[in-house]
Amino acid sequence: MQYAFLLYPHQNVRYRQSLVQLGEQELAMTLAALGHPCGVARCEMGSASFLTFEAEGLTARDMRMLSQLGCVYVMFSRGEGGLSPLESLHPAYVGEDFPALLKYKGKTNEMFTDTMLTMALAAGGFMDAHDSALTVCDPMAGRGTTLMLALRRGYHAVGIEVGKGDVKEACDYIARYLEFHRIKHKRAERALTVRGQAGGRETAFTFADTAEHFKAGDTRTLRMILGDTRDALALLRAQSVHLMVTDLPYGVQKGTAGKQDSILGTLQGALPGWHGALKRGGVLAMSFNTYVTRRADLERLCTQAGFDIVQTADLAHWVEQAIRRDVILARRA
Repeated sequence: MQYAFLLYPHQNVRYRQSLVQLGEQELAMTLAALGHPCGVARCEMGSASFLTFEAEGLTARDMRMLSQLGCVYVMFSRGEGGLSPLESLHPAYVGEDFPALLKYKGKTNEMFTDTMLTMALAAGGFMDAHDSALTVCDPMAGRGTTLMLALRRGYHAVGIEVGKGDVKEACDYIARYLEFHRIKHKRAERALTVRGQAGGRETAFTFADTAEHFKAGDTRTLRMILGDTRDALALLRAQSVHLMVTDLPYGVQKGTAGKQDSILGTLQGALPGWHGALKRGGVLAMSFNTYVTRRADLERLCTQAGFDIVQTADLAHWVEQAIRRDVILARRA
């Protein structure tokens, strides 16, 4: 059977081309992980961008995973009678707007981050895990876009961020969102200890998609940790997360615990802990600015920390004049 997946539109024509490139790889990786390796082609219909492919015997499981694609707007089957829309089998756990409403300078497009999340899932060993069993971590969480995308899918989420202002703004927004939408929830805060000393502070939100599920204990948790990402193993515990997705700083330096360090210097100290916090079969997905950070250097540091590099098609793409973004996927064996 033939399928045609309509991609989300974008007003910037050049960035729209980048989304087609990313969406093609996201779909191809997901189909391969589902046991349907096939060619994915780009197609324009009525000035709209589609990805097309042929596959036999797509199951409800397959459609449920395909429903999570970050770049896809609507899925269609394609026949002599034209396009027939397919129902999404993975509805949002919380509102579609949850990751999008918080605006700030330098925010990464949430559609791109969602695409990274899908590619990490496809490259790892947890494609068939139940949503409530999956935990996604952003070890450089900023104001929590990755975490909100994970919650929208029904996963658990945990982030580490050194910026006190970023953590406060993210927690304030999450609290306002839950209260405005009258989503029953609990909020808890606690100090964290690292090597016998105060090493961070955690704010945790526990909630559910319905009041009935909350009462029954069928809940999800979003945790924001104010702390040093180089302490990730102590802050998160060994083998406690399934996927890590993060957007490396696009500038030259990254603040860590009140100090300035190069991106590579921070990663050299952080990657061993990230590796230890991932479960076996878990995948780390990192985006980075190729004008600032070389892919070869990142691959070297990941390998030294014990990761296996996942081979992908070229994912480098234009974002703006000073940013050419690429993605690296690394798996814990």
